[in-house]
Amino acid sequence: MNAIKTIINLISVRSVSILMIFLCVGILLSCSGSVSGPEFNISADGFNISDPEFTVKKTFKDDFPIENHNRLNVEAINGEVVVTGQDDANRVMVTAHLYVTSASREDAELHLEDLDILVTDDTNEILIKTVQPENITGLKYLVEYDIIVPNSFEVVASQVNGSIAILDIQNNIDVWNKNGDIMLSGVIGGGTAHVENGRIEGSVVLPVNEGIDLSVINGGLDLSIPKSTSAVFSATVVMNGEIMVSDLEFTESTHTPMALTGTLANGEGFVVLSTVNGNIEIMGFD
Repeated sequence: MNAIKTIINLISVRSVSILMIFLCVGILLSCSGSVSGPEFNISADGFNISDPEFTVKKTFKDDFPIENHNRLNVEAINGEVVVTGQDDANRVMVTAHLYVTSASREDAELHLEDLDILVTDDTNEILIKTVQPENITGLKYLVEYDIIVPNSFEVVASQVNGSIAILDIQNNIDVWNKNGDIMLSGVIGGGTAHVENGRIEGSVVLPVNEGIDLSVINGGLDLSIPKSTSAVFSATVVMNGEIMVSDLEFTESTHTPMALTGTLANGEGFVVLSTVNGNIEIMGFD
């Protein structure tokens, strides 16, 4: 009987101890609010404490004259690039939000000075470039660009990680993105766009005798063009995916699930689309 009582007492003490641990954790979580701090994860193996992350921010804002310029070139690294064309813009207006994330606020603030925007006024081009250290171990650098240019500007843009959007430009575009999406909207012009890992979504009006070449290695490609487009057309899926077409009329066309060639109207320009792994969808609009 004494042995049984001892076992019961031990179980009771252990149960109360476990209950007290969970009550303490509940109180800590309920008091945390929106303040960033260590995350506590309860698992069968006990408590795991992950290091917190602190993000600091600064803003770059400036504008530049457009006299003798007809092209914008953006060289970004990580973040988001949005370039918008405006008919009445008489300057290039740049707003950039710069972020640095680190394990401590002091470290993030210290390295925020290492992240900068370089603007170069070349002969006919305004170059906007992200400047950051090559060695960023333990740090995250990110820049969000919002740039307004005259809609007659040619636009060149590149990025390593993030998204790029080119909006309402009435000239040629040249866009490259390693990891992330490219969006083209309201573009009247030719050019190229390439993504290694991500998607391209575009709405493009192709002027007579102009061409556009869009390619994706891993990801899909959606393109909308006017039904009246005049171009020699080619679309190819190299490995995995299929080609879907709607509201476009081709002459002399050859269509298989992974390849499409043909002529739109008089074939005065060209449209070349390709993916390695991903679907291609082409749609016509009035």
